[in-house]
Amino acid sequence: MRMKRTLCLVLFAVLAVASLLQALPALPASAEEPLVNIARGCSYTSSDPYILDLDKNPGTYRDKKYNELTDGVKGHSLYGPEWYAYNGANAYTVTIDLGSVRSGITRLAAEFCDNNGAAVYLPVNPKFAGSTDGKTFTDIGKPWDAMAVKGAEKTAYHTYYLDLDQSVSYRYIRLTFDKGGFFVFLSEVEVFTGYVSDLIFREGDAYRDTSDNTVCGLRAGTTVGEFLSQLNTRSGVTLLDAKGNAKTTGLVATGDVLEKKQASGSATRLPVVILGDVNGDGKVNATDYMLLKRHVLRTYSIPEKNRKAANISASDGINATDYMLLKRHVLGTYNIYGNSQGATDEGGRGDVTSEYRNMDTSDNIETLTSHAMTFSRTAETTYSVTCQTYGGTLLLTFYRTGWGTYNLGKWQLTDGDGSHTFIAGATDWEYVYRVAPSASAGWVWSGGNHANEKLRSLHFYDGKTNKELSLSVGQSVSVDNLKIVEETTLYWDPAGSDGKYNYSESNRYCDAVRTYAIVGPQIRLAVDYDYCYGKDAYYDTSYTCMFPIEKLYGLYCAFLDGKENLLSVVETLKKGDPTYNGKQYDGNAAERCVVWGYDGREKYKFDVRVLTPDTSCNNFDNKMKVSFWDMNTTTNKIYFSKFPKGNYAAGSAGSAKQKISAGSQIHTECQWTFYE
Repeated sequence: MRMKRTLCLVLFAVLAVASLLQALPALPASAEEPLVNIARGCSYTSSDPYILDLDKNPGTYRDKKYNELTDGVKGHSLYGPEWYAYNGANAYTVTIDLGSVRSGITRLAAEFCDNNGAAVYLPVNPKFAGSTDGKTFTDIGKPWDAMAVKGAEKTAYHTYYLDLDQSVSYRYIRLTFDKGGFFVFLSEVEVFTGYVSDLIFREGDAYRDTSDNTVCGLRAGTTVGEFLSQLNTRSGVTLLDAKGNAKTTGLVATGDVLEKKQASGSATRLPVVILGDVNGDGKVNATDYMLLKRHVLRTYSIPEKNRKAANISASDGINATDYMLLKRHVLGTYNIYGNSQGATDEGGRGDVTSEYRNMDTSDNIETLTSHAMTFSRTAETTYSVTCQTYGGTLLLTFYRTGWGTYNLGKWQLTDGDGSHTFIAGATDWEYVYRVAPSASAGWVWSGGNHANEKLRSLHFYDGKTNKELSLSVGQSVSVDNLKIVEETTLYWDPAGSDGKYNYSESNRYCDAVRTYAIVGPQIRLAVDYDYCYGKDAYYDTSYTCMFPIEKLYGLYCAFLDGKENLLSVVETLKKGDPTYNGKQYDGNAAERCVVWGYDGREKYKFDVRVLTPDTSCNNFDNKMKVSFWDMNTTTNKIYFSKFPKGNYAAGSAGSAKQKISAGSQIHTECQWTFYE
């Protein structure tokens, strides 16, 4: 009897506890609970991709399995099948169906590609919205680009996050964004539940110095509200003063502490450092530099927690230089924040002709014949050439395009100062033509990075012995001179309007033989054109030689004529127009260009020249002549142009086309050289 009574009491207690637990509100996610992407594998609707029909264009930018945006595969290549490419409209929409209303949503994310050289741009005005019924959507907010955070590792793959201070519940999540350039590439849209624990600054000057876990970058005079607005999320975040009291108004000061409490009760605390605010009042004035002076003279000791604010010169310790810089800042003759805010001066340096004249750019770039190199086949579709030059390792890639020809790709140097990508490998160097079958027909792009060209054969040779080199993937060979012979056929619009590469024989107009000679830091290209198909060809302004260069290493261009007379020196913008409508510095009757960069990269120079001006530039019988184009936000490009300018609209008939008669044979040569 007593046992039954005891069991009843235990059962009653268990039921009572269970009932009580059901009545309690749900506890917040713990600090250890990971974020979970609940959009993985979900269905969605989206604006049309760049390529709809799987039978068209063999490129990979299409939604092959209709799961590309939620399959969990994020960006890992510039042109791979993980990307869903948008083009042809100005605004795009993706709507994810989570299957049912899901609660606890705290983070939304989308990954885009930034590859300006291939006309792939980040989106404009991305926004998220949510809905429970798929009909009425409520704005959730605008995501921020994680790449913009100070200290973030820079890659071509940008994840945009929207972290929420309070969780939301929706079945449908909609991402909208506008066109940022010719293409927009999106790899994945993610919807997370869980606790967002990041303490990240996504706007303004503040950043987390991970070397000592302090908050730096703020200027004196920053208010509490301005400071907190720079965080990715305000959830659980408090600013404490030096005494540990919550601070909601006034100025942020050295000695304040940024605290973020986690659901488990633990907290992350980061001390705040404001450069120059030695006494911790949020201001910089005479009091601060007097304290710093006394510290240097050893009549006063700055508290340990404030010493980073006094180290104006960022040296190993506080010294007289720090005092002098801080005093000059207070007197208005120097700005201690001038070098720490990442400002870009687009005013430029003005006339840089004298800078060019002071360089060692005499005509000493002769044709090289020997340089120790390693020639490798790094992938089924990619070859590379590496060598030691100017104290670093120079890399050149040679890659297969989507239509089968091979082009020069990336040019990159790794030296004691780091890795320097001169050319990202996303646009053409060799040639490209605007060509039509008659004077009245509309022209098409043909050759180079614009397709309408078919590979006939490709061979690699040791340039000294003429021995053919055949490599399997992963194999390498040592050479002093590499010769590449690539035979192609040029077409006028084999794809037609449907995008298929059918290469109808009726559209052939010319055979081309490209002969590359690669010797260390120099590339030479000879091209023989044979109009062997019994057809005349009609040209609008075209390009026989080009040179794409990242702005950091190619902001300036000097044009020289055939007698080495300096024609002009131009300076482009440090950040150009993303719509490819930047200024073209054309009309230069040049045969040679010298290009260099800025911000400590001036020593890297590039010499680009045509060796056959009569055939490469058509005796400059055109208005373009040689042009330096402020192409996009990160890249500039040289064009050696040929043929007069007609009508620039693709597919339209121009009156100024120049005829090349059937049976003609034309030879061109150009040369690219890197030097210091």
